[in-house]
Amino acid sequence: MSFAEWLYRYLIDEDMAGSNSSAFYPGPVELQHLPMSADERPEHWCGPDRGM
Repeated sequence: MSFAEWLYRYLIDEDMAGSNSSAFYPGPVELQHLPMSADERPEHWCGPDRGM
């Protein structure tokens, strides 16, 4: 699909990244840094509040 078609579908709130991908979840985005070796632990952090 072309960028113009993707943009149009995105602007009309069509799910563009899978089922229910356009759903809004309040609060900050939660991120996880995965370990690079067996002795490391996953590191969690949160992005900024979305303010909505």
